[in-house]
Amino acid sequence: MLPVSSIGGEREVAHRCELRSIDPTSSAVRQLGDTLYNLRITAGLTQQQLAALTGGRWSRSHIGRVENGDVTPSPDFVEAMDGLLGGDRTLVQCLPGLLLETARQRSQRQWQRREPSTAPPSPSQETEDLDQSALYTRPGTAAHDPAPAASRPAVSVPEPSGASPSVPPASGLPPSGPSPSGPPQSGAARSGPSLAGPRPFSPPGPDPRALGFEQGEPARIEPEPKDQELRSTANRSQFLRMTLWTGLGAVMESVRLTLRVEGPAGGPVTHEQLELAVEQYARAYWATPAGVLFGQVRQCRQLVDGMLDQRQPASRRRHLHLVAGWLSALLGNLSFHLGDYSSARMHLGTAWRLGQAAGHNGLVAWVRGAQSMVELYDDRPEEALRMAREGQALAPNPLVRAQLASWGEARALARMGDRRGVLEAIARGSRAIESSGDDWSPGGVFSFSVGEFEQYCGTACLWLDLPEEAKRHADHAFELRDTVAAKALARLDVAAAESQLGRPAEASQIGAEVLQMPAEYLIDPIVRRATELAASLEPHRSLAEVRDFNERLASLIPSPGEPRAASSASER
Repeated sequence: MLPVSSIGGEREVAHRCELRSIDPTSSAVRQLGDTLYNLRITAGLTQQQLAALTGGRWSRSHIGRVENGDVTPSPDFVEAMDGLLGGDRTLVQCLPGLLLETARQRSQRQWQRREPSTAPPSPSQETEDLDQSALYTRPGTAAHDPAPAASRPAVSVPEPSGASPSVPPASGLPPSGPSPSGPPQSGAARSGPSLAGPRPFSPPGPDPRALGFEQGEPARIEPEPKDQELRSTANRSQFLRMTLWTGLGAVMESVRLTLRVEGPAGGPVTHEQLELAVEQYARAYWATPAGVLFGQVRQCRQLVDGMLDQRQPASRRRHLHLVAGWLSALLGNLSFHLGDYSSARMHLGTAWRLGQAAGHNGLVAWVRGAQSMVELYDDRPEEALRMAREGQALAPNPLVRAQLASWGEARALARMGDRRGVLEAIARGSRAIESSGDDWSPGGVFSFSVGEFEQYCGTACLWLDLPEEAKRHADHAFELRDTVAAKALARLDVAAAESQLGRPAEASQIGAEVLQMPAEYLIDPIVRRATELAASLEPHRSLAEVRDFNERLASLIPSPGEPRAASSASER
């Protein structure tokens, strides 16, 4: 198609119509529509003539709807119109804001559609949630956790970022869809009440609510009980949440006792208990110090390894491979969050092979997402991109594809400076979230949510030097994410955006608030992101706020060779 400048138009069209003023406060789609209208009028073309120049690819009515801001055009449409009307990339420059706005709107619609009620759950409902076996529930009994949320896409999008296994077959195998974790969490677009604004992290104390932890469920800000009866109910709920991880040791005791009855090869009850153990570990992941959980998961995997030494029917051997695969995936993710990348690669490689042996694409895709995250944080974005795309090719449903598109692909492309690729990945992930319908995602670390999606979008924008967009996504993620780690990463993204905008004092204050979190929950991605923030603030190190932030960070970073949250690499 030739540009209109080489064809010529009817100049009387420009004389008959007045140009529109561009309102910078209007939506991105309206600004693009007004810009398109002005270019067309300046070129002296009617909508019908412009449609004819496209060779029938777009109709007059479609062009009119775009000009009125009634429809979001495709990137191809925008580039074609810019070329035809001699826009000198005026229209193309509107594209980044347009795609990000569209992705945000789609994610919000998805979240609202899957959030029928914002009323807080009753204590009995919370207890029910704790009793459900989300990871391995059989078809027909699985509790659907709508919304994509790596903990739930709450237009998801943290850093420590999970995938979402789909509902398992009747054999009791885990669902067939992964749900990367990063700082991931539960699996639907459900979130707690919106927060009026970011709040500093509370220091450790006897009340787990001060840390923002909910037992395997999103952290909620609960109102103060109004009478003794309500207080009693709240205390019972709190006790259930606290015992989620404090009772992890008893899980293995029960499995071992069952083995004494069913024999060293195990039986149906042992297999069921192993499924429940994996679910318990996944749901306790974000409420449990990584070093504590690592030891429990490792013991469980050792027990499964011993069972595989015994003669097993093919179906049970496959099931043990699958259980061992999920346990290895947990160990890999925990090693990453503990800063031991070598062990993380080893455990995730084992999980990948076990997932292949079990023929479970859900596990394999989740592992590829986790491997992508490790490579990304180890400054190998090309390898991270490859892993993320391999995982998407294996993803069992749109929700998993959305997770890998944002969790791995978009952020890897952002590190590589590929703005167009990032925008395409975000838009593709947003469409996948919207089309995911009732795709099932488990709770805990193997889940994905709109909040997680938002968080990853914010990080990608930050790495592309789009601080305003990064702040919008990160603020939304902070409201929707449900764990301390995820909220910490969202706030660090906001701090980094403030630094890019030339506000070092504000950036330092936000970073200092984040570093007030309990040290045992300070995972490696948080430390690395805080270190990146400190580097960006180096030119302003004389400011009191920057000095305070740097001192807090220095007190949290171990000396060379000193492990942070686990005892030693040999134990991992």
